[in-house]
Amino acid sequence: MPGRSGGPQRPFRECANLSADPHPMSGPEFVIASIREPELLDQWARGIAERTGWQRITIDGPIAIFVSVSCPFIAESTAPTHAVLGSAFARHGPLERCAELDAKTAQDLHAGSVTMLMKNYWGAFLAICPRGDGLLVTRDPSAAMPCLYMPNSGGILMASSIAAMTRAGIPRPSVAMDNVAHCLFRADLPSPQTALEGIEELAPGTSLHIDANGSKVVPAWSPWDHVMINSAVTFEDHVEQLRRAVQNTAVAWAGTAGSILVGISGGLDSSILATCLRRSTPPALCATLATKDAEGDERHFARKICDHLGMQLVEAHYDLADICLDRPVRPHMPRPTGRIIAQGYNAAVSRIASEHGITAFMTGNGGDNVFGFSQSAGAIADRLLHEGLSSAVWHTSKDVCQLTGCSLRQAWQAALRTLRRPRKYRWRPNRRFLSRDALAHLDATALTHPWLDAPDGALPGKAAHIASLLRIQRHLDGSGQLGDVAVINPLMSQPVLEACLAIPSWMWCRNGQNRSVAREAFRDMMPPSITDRVSKGGPDGFGTQILEHFRETMRERLLDGALARHGIVDRSALEQRLNDAKPNWGADQVRILELLEAEAWIGHWQSH
Repeated sequence: MPGRSGGPQRPFRECANLSADPHPMSGPEFVIASIREPELLDQWARGIAERTGWQRITIDGPIAIFVSVSCPFIAESTAPTHAVLGSAFARHGPLERCAELDAKTAQDLHAGSVTMLMKNYWGAFLAICPRGDGLLVTRDPSAAMPCLYMPNSGGILMASSIAAMTRAGIPRPSVAMDNVAHCLFRADLPSPQTALEGIEELAPGTSLHIDANGSKVVPAWSPWDHVMINSAVTFEDHVEQLRRAVQNTAVAWAGTAGSILVGISGGLDSSILATCLRRSTPPALCATLATKDAEGDERHFARKICDHLGMQLVEAHYDLADICLDRPVRPHMPRPTGRIIAQGYNAAVSRIASEHGITAFMTGNGGDNVFGFSQSAGAIADRLLHEGLSSAVWHTSKDVCQLTGCSLRQAWQAALRTLRRPRKYRWRPNRRFLSRDALAHLDATALTHPWLDAPDGALPGKAAHIASLLRIQRHLDGSGQLGDVAVINPLMSQPVLEACLAIPSWMWCRNGQNRSVAREAFRDMMPPSITDRVSKGGPDGFGTQILEHFRETMRERLLDGALARHGIVDRSALEQRLNDAKPNWGADQVRILELLEAEAWIGHWQSH
């Protein structure tokens, strides 16, 4: 395949020209230069200060930290040794953003450890502290605070976005086409590899250890540390713990947000979020979008939950006029992410936000992932492994049958197959419409992630739960998505993650309902039509409209675009699919919209 997975490392001395990004930055922004040569560090610090006008945070060590006015931070007032960039909230205490850390946590950071920080605080932050003769830069596990970095012969430059990097003086990077292919193949499995030459991403829950020998990534938080089953904790206990975690994180984020717009689909997850925000000040506004077809029109359910909570609802429709195949949905991202269809959603939400003076958009994104949604027999296998053959396993078997519609025989056959397989979750790539030559290269690379490495004694259902948390991570960076409106996903906050990981898989399907613990946690706050709802619509009808309306343009882009020119897509297979006069798009709709987004993303980065 043409292209390379990474470009040559350029010394910082050569990176003197500002290459402006046409997309304005929004949200908390930072730039960090870690350079061991004092003269070069000072030169870079002066240049960053002049170009950005941002505030400098000074701590011990060969490092210069700059933050935008929209980036809160915590640092000692005298002789600071460490700093925390972004929003940090205490586990115990007032539900408000912290202005300082407790003495024990500060002492722990001073000693070069983030153990107490991860235990006592949560939020969307990046922590910087000394580690021996180097530095430790840690990203919290929520995926809400981006961190990109560029290793160099002179040191390392880190930033919240490519726009921040270019503003600091790093030339705009070029597209690594083989990395684009990897993104399409990995099927949302996160990777430190981006699709831009020389740029890497620090994964959520990891630390970058920088010293005289270079840098390496080390774990700082693992979901496997929170999955141990405590038989003394009952279903009711988990219900209360989850309710408290979701309510507290939603309220805490609301306190930082100003005027809030809540995205309401009429489903369980967004309804739970609205329930937590029903008494926010100023009152939160809700918004729902509908397609022209009945399947994508959820306004009836959105009205029900808003009427029940006494919250104002704004209704809007997806509009083809908002779709432009030239424009990527998320141009600021270091890799193509998402589908063109999201342009319609973002445009409608942006209009509502502008009309109502909204400063933050809060979503139920990640609800299915964190709340243990599953259609597998993993819960049966987990309970068998944990408790042995018992009447309780029989009850879980019936729950799985009721949930999935399968027979007892089918459920047990699936559970036994699960038990015979390795405990490690096997991530399946997306091979659809990729060329034979591209797949020959891609199949030779392992689909790995530290969270997929199940420890001894791991339960397969919990391994699948953890894999689902990975599946949503790439879609949680909302910076720039709605202009100056912050995008917040409270359900993916660390306290909620840990509360859900502690819940056994069989409790999530209790009584034959998916996300059973979450339903029960908010049952007395929502109408039964929402709490017990199992069906769910979606915007697939609008996706079909896009494919039909832009059919000729779409053909040209996909058959003669960058992906085809670089041999990444199977042009013949695509042409055959696009030539279907009366297509039933099915699962191919999602894939084709992903490919259109990738083409637009490549065009954006190659044309500016």
